[in-house]
Amino acid sequence: MNSLRSFKPILFQQIDITTDSKCVSMQKLLEAGEYDETRTTKSAAEIATAVLHRNGSGLSLAERQLLPNLILQAEFDEFQDAFAIKVLDSYSKSDRFWRRLFRAWLLAYAPESNVGGLVIDALSKNLEKLPAESRNLARKYPILSKAPDFRPTALSLLNNELSISDRISLGLGEAGISSSRLANRILVECADTLKIEDATVTQLRNFRELVAPNNSLDDSVRMVAMVGLIMGADHRSPAEEEVQNIARLIGETFDDPIIRRDRWPSVPNSLGGMQTREQCLSIVKKWQAFRSITLFFNIIEEVVDSEHKHQFPVRKQFWLNYFDRGIVTDAWVCLGTKAAEEMERVIREAGRDYAGLKWGKLRGGPSDQCALLLQLGGTTVMEFSHNGRARMWGASDRAVTIPKLHRETYQTAELRADCPPDQMIMHDPHGKWRIRAERCIARLSGTVNRL
Repeated sequence: MNSLRSFKPILFQQIDITTDSKCVSMQKLLEAGEYDETRTTKSAAEIATAVLHRNGSGLSLAERQLLPNLILQAEFDEFQDAFAIKVLDSYSKSDRFWRRLFRAWLLAYAPESNVGGLVIDALSKNLEKLPAESRNLARKYPILSKAPDFRPTALSLLNNELSISDRISLGLGEAGISSSRLANRILVECADTLKIEDATVTQLRNFRELVAPNNSLDDSVRMVAMVGLIMGADHRSPAEEEVQNIARLIGETFDDPIIRRDRWPSVPNSLGGMQTREQCLSIVKKWQAFRSITLFFNIIEEVVDSEHKHQFPVRKQFWLNYFDRGIVTDAWVCLGTKAAEEMERVIREAGRDYAGLKWGKLRGGPSDQCALLLQLGGTTVMEFSHNGRARMWGASDRAVTIPKLHRETYQTAELRADCPPDQMIMHDPHGKWRIRAERCIARLSGTVNRL
């Protein structure tokens, strides 16, 4: 049996409460020393034996005070349920025991376990021994239910209707950290609510500010933030300000969903498991495609010295039409030296608009040349910034070295890979190229654009 020398009970002090917190009553509990840290040199077996067979003989006062915490710890699983029953029956005479057990329960929350059921029954019978704040919390939220429904709590949290005091008491700290299992349960319910319902902009913003108050995600909330924010924003346009805020946060946290899939957390079955994770990756790819298309045309407007600049808005809208209809499945921008310098300046001076967005480097051509690679299902499209031919390759063009998306570096020559003449579309000042391009894409992919 492992020693408990390094054991620290799950403590309410672990919840981050700022000095200007409105949680005055909870702060008083902490200051009263209810949950002082205590260490023990005894192993779980030694403590369990003392409780079960020696009526507590050999336990110090500090170790007896730890018992409400210990009955909820995994180190004691092999002694359950007898250990928990004995502690609840024989060591629970004081009101302080019940206060400690209640706080330990919030932090180690596990209503589906056998011990959890025992604790729920015991606390429910002894509610009057708890402080008024704890009694009110237990009556307002299903924390002492064996089959809790936290959907109403999640909705209140998403609609910013939960008091700061209740949020802190439930473990939902002010620093974007999930400091208890109860808090994680509620956040999972929030993510599920956003995932399956028509989330409003306000709900998305409230959830984003809850899990990332400083525009960064703590490890304790990354999974629920990924599912809730991405799935909740899926039905909204990527051009919306809040969706762009979410896309930046997700991009900065998890990196590229194609190149670095390993950085994206797994999803529990309660939120859809692998299927939900793949949906999240697909949605983020879609957002990145939108940002890449807008980036390409915004950057070339700044760096390309061309007499054909008036054609850029038409070209941009043509490809965004395909995106809006869900036909563009991926996009990747390749920037020449001058464009890359401009991009770095934009990020440095204009804030986070393109922060977290990846792109490739383009070599072997003019410094202001850029390229846009698009994936429309099985069809690949390559557009240069300078007027020329847009190249298109279908799924059946297997003998050709088709440019691959998401590479770090490209040579201009390889983007001009062999392409059937009728799949190379020359731009013209009057925009008639769009008709030829639309027909070519329709033939290659079976899709039709509405110009």
